[in-house]
Amino acid sequence: MAGIRVEDLASAIEKELSAYSQEVTDGLKKEVKQVAKECKEEIQQNSPVLTGSYKKGWNSQVAYENQEDIRVVVRNKTDYQLTHLLENGHAKVTGGRVEGHPHIAPAEQNAEKKLLKKVKVVVRG
Repeated sequence: MAGIRVEDLASAIEKELSAYSQEVTDGLKKEVKQVAKECKEEIQQNSPVLTGSYKKGWNSQVAYENQEDIRVVVRNKTDYQLTHLLENGHAKVTGGRVEGHPHIAPAEQNAEKKLLKKVKVVVRG
């Protein structure tokens, strides 16, 4: 057993906690990226298809990342203006409504559940 002097105990504890914190942060970043990719694929799979441009336009990318934080965005690069209309439905020019095709909200909810499970595993691990 390695001996630690009482004077060095605080710095040793701080060093170990810092290493654990960085391990958890790196693990969480990896899982966030993976869940965002899976969310994008689920949205893409359930997207309505007319010409295929909307379905192909989905991507996930890291919007911001630093030592402790990451933000990943899942968006439609080609037909972003259609997401709200296709998800929620819209009024027709000739009257009446077009029913919505929910494909974003269910994927978001699934991604949230997956990420919460993975966070628990990473923090415990």
